[in-house]
Amino acid sequence: MINEYEVQDAEEQIVIPQIPQYESEFINAKMFLQMASTNTGDNLYDHLSETLNKILAERPQNIIDFFEEYSRKVKERRFKPLTDHLEDIYCSPGSLQVAQKTMPLLKPLPPTEPSTVDPADLQLADMSRNNMIELLHYLEQCGLGIPRTEMFFVMLSMRQLIYAEPISSIRFWGKIFGTLKDYFIVECELKDEEYIKRNEIYAQEAEIDKPQVINADETVILEENRIRKALDEIAKQQQLGGEGGKYPRPLPPLPKIIYEEPPEPPSELSGIGLNKMVYYVCNGVGEPWIQLPDVTPKQIRTARHIYKSFTGNLEEPICTYPEFPGKEKDYLRAQIARISAGTQISPLGYYTFGIGGEGEGGEEDEEPEEVAGDMKTSYRVNPKYEPPPLKDLLDMSLSFWVHHAQYILPQGRTTWWNPNPMPEVADEELGEELGEEEEEVEDKVKMQRVEPETGPPLLIPIAEDASLEAVPAWSVRCSSNIIDDFALAVVRSNLWPGAFCFSTQGKLFYNIYFGYGLKYMESNFSPLPLPPVEQEYPIGPEIMEVLDPTGAEEEKWRIDHLPVPKIDLPVVEEGEPEELEEEEEEEDED
Repeated sequence: MINEYEVQDAEEQIVIPQIPQYESEFINAKMFLQMASTNTGDNLYDHLSETLNKILAERPQNIIDFFEEYSRKVKERRFKPLTDHLEDIYCSPGSLQVAQKTMPLLKPLPPTEPSTVDPADLQLADMSRNNMIELLHYLEQCGLGIPRTEMFFVMLSMRQLIYAEPISSIRFWGKIFGTLKDYFIVECELKDEEYIKRNEIYAQEAEIDKPQVINADETVILEENRIRKALDEIAKQQQLGGEGGKYPRPLPPLPKIIYEEPPEPPSELSGIGLNKMVYYVCNGVGEPWIQLPDVTPKQIRTARHIYKSFTGNLEEPICTYPEFPGKEKDYLRAQIARISAGTQISPLGYYTFGIGGEGEGGEEDEEPEEVAGDMKTSYRVNPKYEPPPLKDLLDMSLSFWVHHAQYILPQGRTTWWNPNPMPEVADEELGEELGEEEEEVEDKVKMQRVEPETGPPLLIPIAEDASLEAVPAWSVRCSSNIIDDFALAVVRSNLWPGAFCFSTQGKLFYNIYFGYGLKYMESNFSPLPLPPVEQEYPIGPEIMEVLDPTGAEEEKWRIDHLPVPKIDLPVVEEGEPEELEEEEEEEDED
């Protein structure tokens, strides 16, 4: 302890009290204790700190008697070799679980068994375009991305996925956040033979699930017999009750359902339209990839009318109105399809409809284009693509960015399905075949024809997208206003918050999504109202409520329905009719 001390002046023999400098003395003392040993490199200050911490953690009795022993144990532990693992090292359960999941990803892939299949058929997906570390570098410049460790392990798990599934191309689609768990999503394209196999399985299942058609006349007859038996049973009960053998009053006809469900459009085949791509999801690093089912038109239409967050559990039921046909995995697949159709964009000129261009392998591709009606549905990478300058990509008119994903029609498909197909026959030939008696049928058929649904064509500028009142559909910005030579053009969707597309000043661009999988809404969400209640019985006097008559009306009705009185005719004797006849003859002669 530092105390005050006195200084004596030798010349004047005067004692002057001197105030010590506590801070400087403390610093000097601490520096003295922290002087390192020339033999071991340790210092007394650190040794005392570790010893006191160990004593306070264990709190033994009579510590003054064992202080030297504790000091020796601390010094021995410091010089313990790293190869000695006799003492267990504590690891938290969460860290241990993550380590157990990630260790298999760090191991080299097992050697594949020799196969007799053609090597061209065993060709795996190209992973050279899925350098997630490079992608993360660009995303960090845009202010996006996920932790570097997650991005690295996603790349490793994608490498294992292409060995386990028949995938021809793979791409990291993005991440959707849930209330309990998140979804990592990859977008894949399967091999052609896999699409053919899946479509054959779907056709067989549809044939098995097809309902049996029952004759309508037989159904009516069965229903009438059931009603007749019910009436006979009521009559028997009345006879037993002593009410006489009168037949009961006939019941009103059974209510009939007037509303007819519109025909449900079939799902698009696997590998076509919305089911062209296959999506795999997992909940975290080291979790297994799960393939999502194909989407149906009804799921797309219902997803447009509901607004529900994801939980992270694929088997979670969707409790909404209108009722969603499926579980959370089906709802997730429908939202992915909607997001992809509305936010997949590319720089102008990167894709083209031209024929005869060079494909990925450098060979000329002369296959004809797929055409649905008057719209082109296929495109290819333009081999002569020249990236536009950065100022054009950052132009606020957005005329240098185009959509390359097909538009989803209100029907829930990318191609329109005709619910009332009619043969293409000329009007004159149709009139001759039907005849004059069937002209009315022809007029009725013409009324049933539905106008086909159409959408915007492919590769149109995103500037034509509908805006949200004062908010534009897209926003564009530059990643850096200082280093123009290496800056990126970033386009953000305001309709689907979380959808981004960036493009370098070269030929690289990428679409990615980080969000909750929900569409932007201008106002609060309001569910659809319930449909109007159908009439149970046709409106008629049997079911209509009638006002009770007044007393005067009842009296008038009673008088009108009184029995007619009998009129007594006079009795005529037997001789009188002859006299009457003679009088009539005399009148006729006169």
